[in-house]
Amino acid sequence: MKWGGILGISFIVAMMTWYEWSSLRVSHWKTKVAFTTLLVTGWVIAILLIHNPYLPGATQVFMKMYDPISTFLKTK
Repeated sequence: MKWGGILGISFIVAMMTWYEWSSLRVSHWKTKVAFTTLLVTGWVIAILLIHNPYLPGATQVFMKMYDPISTFLKTK
């Protein structure tokens, strides 16, 4: 079951790349790097969520990261 999900997500990522790359061909290299970075990051997160659906979301990760800073700023 997990392999089917991984293959499905990989197929969707490949189709997105195929569809968008023709319009990115005339773009600046920074646009291509940003598109590729966001696409690969989303692909990895999707695969990780298939393997472990109880992973925390981005909001929970940011709250854990910035919680010590916010408590420090509140005490001053």
